[in-house]
Amino acid sequence: MTHTDDIDILRRRLEREKSARAQAEVILEKKALELYHANEQLQHLNEHLEQQVRDKLAELRESEQRYRQLIESVQDIIYKISPDGFFTFVSLSVEKLLGYSEKEFVGKHFTDIVAPGYRKMLIEFYQTMIDGRKDSTYNEFPVLAENGRIVWIGQTVRLIEVDGHVAELVAVARDVSDRRKAEVELQTTQIRLSSLITSLQSGILVQDENQRIILVNQLFCDMFGLSRSTQQLIKQDYSEAFAEFKSRIEHSEEFVQKALQMINDQVAVVGEVVRMTNGHILELDYIPICLDGRHMGQLWKYTDVTEKYIAREQIRISEEKYRGIMNNMELGLLEVDNDQTILRAYDRFCRMVGYSEEELTGANAKELLLPADFKPVLDQQQVERQQGNAGSYELQLIKKDGSRIWVLVSGVPIADQSGTIIGSIGIHYDLTERKQLEGELARAKQIADDARHAEKQFLANMSHEIRTPLNAIIGMSHLLFDTQPSRQQREYIEILKTSADFLHSLISDLLDMTKIEAGRIEIQARPFDLAGLLRSTQKVFEMKLQNRPITIDVMLDARITGTFVGDEVMLNQILMNLVSNAEKFTEEGYIEIKARIRKEEDSVHWIEFTVADTGIGIPEEKLDLVFQKFKQVNSFGHKHKGTGLGLAITKELVEIQGGTISVKSRAGEGSTFTFMLPFAKADSTSELVTKTDNSLPVGNELKVCHVLIVEDNLMNQKYITSLLTKWKIPFTLALDGKKAVEVAKNERFDIILMDIQMPIMNGYEATVAIRSTQNPNQHIPIIALTASAMLDHKNIALEAGMNDFLTKPFEPSQLMAMLQRYAPTPMADNENVVDEKHLIELYGNNPAYIADMIDTFVTEIVPEVLSLPAVCQRKDWTELARLAHKLKPTFSMVGLPLLEEKMQQLDKMVKEGTESSLLEIYCNDIATETSNMLPILKEEIQKFSQM
Repeated sequence: MTHTDDIDILRRRLEREKSARAQAEVILEKKALELYHANEQLQHLNEHLEQQVRDKLAELRESEQRYRQLIESVQDIIYKISPDGFFTFVSLSVEKLLGYSEKEFVGKHFTDIVAPGYRKMLIEFYQTMIDGRKDSTYNEFPVLAENGRIVWIGQTVRLIEVDGHVAELVAVARDVSDRRKAEVELQTTQIRLSSLITSLQSGILVQDENQRIILVNQLFCDMFGLSRSTQQLIKQDYSEAFAEFKSRIEHSEEFVQKALQMINDQVAVVGEVVRMTNGHILELDYIPICLDGRHMGQLWKYTDVTEKYIAREQIRISEEKYRGIMNNMELGLLEVDNDQTILRAYDRFCRMVGYSEEELTGANAKELLLPADFKPVLDQQQVERQQGNAGSYELQLIKKDGSRIWVLVSGVPIADQSGTIIGSIGIHYDLTERKQLEGELARAKQIADDARHAEKQFLANMSHEIRTPLNAIIGMSHLLFDTQPSRQQREYIEILKTSADFLHSLISDLLDMTKIEAGRIEIQARPFDLAGLLRSTQKVFEMKLQNRPITIDVMLDARITGTFVGDEVMLNQILMNLVSNAEKFTEEGYIEIKARIRKEEDSVHWIEFTVADTGIGIPEEKLDLVFQKFKQVNSFGHKHKGTGLGLAITKELVEIQGGTISVKSRAGEGSTFTFMLPFAKADSTSELVTKTDNSLPVGNELKVCHVLIVEDNLMNQKYITSLLTKWKIPFTLALDGKKAVEVAKNERFDIILMDIQMPIMNGYEATVAIRSTQNPNQHIPIIALTASAMLDHKNIALEAGMNDFLTKPFEPSQLMAMLQRYAPTPMADNENVVDEKHLIELYGNNPAYIADMIDTFVTEIVPEVLSLPAVCQRKDWTELARLAHKLKPTFSMVGLPLLEEKMQQLDKMVKEGTESSLLEIYCNDIATETSNMLPILKEEIQKFSQM
């Protein structure tokens, strides 16, 4: 190809490219034009849209302004609440009605303004509305205004849902306080009126204009024997009720006609007599009810006047009777002047005294007929007659044959026309037979009193005869527990001991009541710790109730502190009786003991005690029986063992001390016993009565104590000797009082246990003989052992020279306590103090560490020590062994060597299998002493902390 060809090709290519560019430019110009037109159209659309938006916004602003003006013009509160209960909007009227500003209100939770007591209800209301998708609801409730006043509002609430979910709640509320107040006042008036009518001592029935019953009280139903209740009769046609009791009215058809006539006349009728077939007589009052001249119904009032009618008839009959008597001269009439000269003697009086009228007329009644010892009575009556007064009196008259008769005289003064008293007339009624009957009754009463005295003596003797073998039964049951019985044998022994204890309780109740009725109970007033006594009662029953769902609490008046003077033993028995009674009838819940000072009179404090429980309660109609002897109130089929004397004894013990007792209870709602007693407040210098230490010696602590046992009953001999043998206490046995006196002359003893009732020589005589003669035992303690707990027996024992009194049946711990009290050897009476020297040797010169160790002991160890009695009570010997082994070294670590020794002894006793009663006593002793050391330990903590 030539060069020219190349140039042609290149030229044609250039021309094609130029043509293509020209076409492209045409296309671009066309596209640019289209784009320009599109842009013009878009700009036009934007301007149009912006104008629409401006118009809409203006319209919305205008609508919102109208909406807000509308809301603000409404007196009701309009608000919105979110689903979780917070206010999101509120109208300005909230400030006028409730005092809150809009800013204060929005953001609050609705429960913040609802009155307490209605918040839960309103929460449930809203929740129910949301859950049930209720479109609109209405309710009323009280709210708290900003100044704290209560405002009742009524609100209508609507749900606002978006996409199937509750978006908010919109409510309109208004103040309905005035209406609520008016409704309450109206309801109160209606209740008062209804209560007044229904509580009247008359049968009331009210009908409307259609003869339907709108009000009836229970007394109406009772009068006419209606089987339906008052509520069932409301709105019933009166004719239905009348058909039921029609047969109870005499001449019922005549009664119907009278009733219809009353309704037609519409005039009040009072005192219409209605006779019943059962003999009762009613008075009917009919009262029409009219309003603005329109008949609205009627009220029927029936009053039972049977007793009044009968009384009126009795008066009438009595008048006729005495008129007949007077007419027949059955009463002796005697007329005298002011000097007692007889003016006239009626025939009946003449027969009464055996004189004729001629013999009596002109004679002086005072000198002829009156014994000397009754003349002052007549003189006094004569003074009354001169003053114009009538009178009745009794005296004797001397008959003509010299015998005497008793007469009841009704004397009336006689006045002349000018009103001057000129004499008197006496109506005489022969009382001789009645006086003879009174004498016979007095003699019968004396015989009955003698019989009651014999009964009391019989009870005292029988209690003695029963207590003697009972002492051996209870004692031997204690000893049997120490013979390692099998499980079945232990169960039998438990039953035996429980039955014996119950029999002992019955006998004790009978004896207590016998002593009270015989007036042989005395008040022993001495200083004691009242608060401590109540706490002790609580502890006793806490251990007894530990396996039952019952709590026992004590609430004390803050003023009950220090020492009071009174009979501590008697108060303890009252509290134990009442709390035992509460525990007996309470399955679960609580028993509460309260004490508070009700009033103060000089040095006397009147203290009110209350024992309340959540037990089965007492029916109201049986409350009067609870303090009666031998009465048991059984509720809901409950029957408990006992004599029925416990509460009767309690009442007597309270009243003996000058107090009062009462009970309030309702069946199924528990009982509350309240008693009030006077106690003197002891001076600050007064000391508490020293009590027997509960901690008892064991092992060889009493081995030097030689005991003389004087007992004629074989079972009791075995019981007492077995105990002393087990305790390793040497003893000598004498079978009667004479042998005891002989033994006492030749051998010295430390204590003599002396039975009272024995053959040959009784305990009183033996004691007098030992005290009155020269012998080694002339001044040693002698303890009376007797089955009698009568106060006079105790006084005789003390007068005979005995030192103390142990009543059968007694438990091992009681005998040990008595031996401990009178044993000559010291009973570990060293005072517990913290051995600070030992602590410093143990921990060096580090007071903070010592304080920390004592504090740890108080907070961690002491609670375990105090639990020892409860562990013994439930007989958990494995746990007791563990605690004893664990706790014994801890006392040394805080400087308590004496308690450490006791803990070591307890550990040893548990390992040796010591009997349970002694273990329990020893645990109580350790717990008590540890509790007493707590204030000292806390002082040590404070002292070492400050060093």
